[in-house]
Amino acid sequence: MSDKDSKPDDTDTDADAETGTTAKRTKADAKGSKPADTSDKPTDEKREDFSRRLENVRAEMHRAQLRSNIIVLVTAVVFLAIGLFVGWMLPGQIIGGGVTPSTATSGPTAPTGPAEQIVPPDGDAQRAWITVPSNNTSPNALVVDIHTDYQCPYCKVTEITYGPLFKALNDRGQIIWRQHTRIFLDRGIGNDSSSRASIAAACVDLADGSKYADYHQLIFVNQPQEGAGFTDAQLREQWPAAVGLSGQQLETFQVCYDTQATRQFVEDVEQNNIQALPNQSPPNGYLFGGNTPIIDGEGRCTGTPGTEIGVCGTPTMFVQGVQFGLNEMFNSDRTPKATTPEELLALLQQIAAGA
Repeated sequence: MSDKDSKPDDTDTDADAETGTTAKRTKADAKGSKPADTSDKPTDEKREDFSRRLENVRAEMHRAQLRSNIIVLVTAVVFLAIGLFVGWMLPGQIIGGGVTPSTATSGPTAPTGPAEQIVPPDGDAQRAWITVPSNNTSPNALVVDIHTDYQCPYCKVTEITYGPLFKALNDRGQIIWRQHTRIFLDRGIGNDSSSRASIAAACVDLADGSKYADYHQLIFVNQPQEGAGFTDAQLREQWPAAVGLSGQQLETFQVCYDTQATRQFVEDVEQNNIQALPNQSPPNGYLFGGNTPIIDGEGRCTGTPGTEIGVCGTPTMFVQGVQFGLNEMFNSDRTPKATTPEELLALLQQIAAGA
């Protein structure tokens, strides 16, 4: 899937989780409808707006809890009244002259309707990626797009090896780091772990964008055997605490996660990246990060050989619109070609230059 063919056994694809696509890139024009657009507010303003909207969600959850408590109370009173009546009518047949109400307690109740859907503050308006926040972005920063699925084993290898180096370059402002979190392995494996993990990561960006990269990597560090999936306790409690979410930020995250407020964004990211859709925000020509569409040469992703597509396999990466993969990142003995941020930057510059 790269200018220098990636190892086919090292890429999970939409069509086959254990084989790589033989898709090739072409300079043909992109086809397909444009993704939904949203207002592109400054990040701080967007986060404040989302906080106000989450307050509405919290209020609705509180009202739902009150309704639930009222129902439980009314039910208990009815049962008690019936018990007293029956005890009066049939004395001695019911011990104590009444019926004990249910002792079940009611936990937090989510709103009855679907939660209001939001785009995370660092999500792009066209819903194709989340830009990892940085306070020091240089005008000459390289644009790096990375496609991963949280259940993809080779994505774990790539993230554990290179994630800290990418983060260092992003913190220095030498790259613009765009994460395209994909969820196609849910279908292949038969669970929803990729979706729930992606929803959680997007909710972390909402709660505190500075924790997003750490949370993203922590998911991969703790990735179980493919197919085992993640637990809600891990995604909702353990890992947010591990990256430092607490207080109001933790509450914001958990409300977002519990109501799945970023689900539509996550689903849109998948759909907008698997197609060759034009990018309305330069420099890259397509939403998936490339400057030319990909051709599904053998039809493994679409079933129709020769179809123009986006990215249907992970891990897949781009720098300045130039596609690269594991062959460019690892030597033949599987050792990394770069072990420091400086070496990685030089490698990315070399790939971007087509060398």
